[in-house]
Amino acid sequence: MLTVLHVTNGDCAAERIALADLGGEILPWRDVLHEGPVPAGLDDAGLRARRAGFLGDSEWAGEERVLRDLEERDARLAVTARDEIVLWFEPDLYDQLQLLQVLDRLSRDDLLGIRVTAVESVERMGDLDPAEARELFAARSPLHAGARELAALAWERFRDPDPTRFERLAARPTPELPHLPGAVLRLLEELPAVHDGLSRSERQALEALAAGPLPTREAFVKAHHAREALVFLGDAVFFDYLERLAAGERPLVSLPRRPADAAGTAELTEDGRDVLDGKLDWIELGGSDRWLGGVHLAGRKVPWRWDADERRVVRGNG
Repeated sequence: MLTVLHVTNGDCAAERIALADLGGEILPWRDVLHEGPVPAGLDDAGLRARRAGFLGDSEWAGEERVLRDLEERDARLAVTARDEIVLWFEPDLYDQLQLLQVLDRLSRDDLLGIRVTAVESVERMGDLDPAEARELFAARSPLHAGARELAALAWERFRDPDPTRFERLAARPTPELPHLPGAVLRLLEELPAVHDGLSRSERQALEALAAGPLPTREAFVKAHHAREALVFLGDAVFFDYLERLAAGERPLVSLPRRPADAAGTAELTEDGRDVLDGKLDWIELGGSDRWLGGVHLAGRKVPWRWDADERRVVRGNG
């Protein structure tokens, strides 16, 4: 009997794959890699510990439970006695970073002999009905030659403290991983912008509130679902963004209900309007403490910014 492992982006997609009754095991890859530290220089155990420390702050299960889940997840992927691993990942930033991590693991010598296939990368895998999942599985194809090597390189550069190395991966099409360039650019748009210090997601949040206060759930839809070609955020991460914008001595957002959740409201402050208008710089005003992969943006002087006009990373004000 063939042994198959299906790897996908999280529990919703895993449930849909299970309903399709395709056989084999299902492994959800639970990590929001575009948030929090993913620094270079750590081995697998070190990175798990670092991610668990970050994720445990916001997970009901806590750091120890998250660490156990990550250890179990990695151990299941590392099993060598398999006939096939099937990848189910969407084209958005959230999934593409997960795909890089998975393929980086699968590029190691002990796992190179396992056949790896991929279903077509479609949006909203968590909404697939059983017939759609079976159709995708039947049409799966072998991993493109060179995909594992490119993913390992991209994973290394994602973790580098110099984002220009990651940026170079968007300079040309990558047929081995066709959605990689778009994911690279979307991550880099989260760097503070040259003119106002806002990330793209922060700017879209403020713009959603520019006409007046909104329920936080409505602000999420208006700021993200209505503005992104490929939706990649969950509402909990967006609410964390609102919390960041509402923090400090000069917040950009007012949140009457703290912490932010789906039952609250959000409103732009005067400083928020001034930052949105380019009169103030959010980094210089409130400072930063954010990780994007291996890039740590700390304090009121950050080493990297994003120039939206030229679509490139530039040296910051640090």
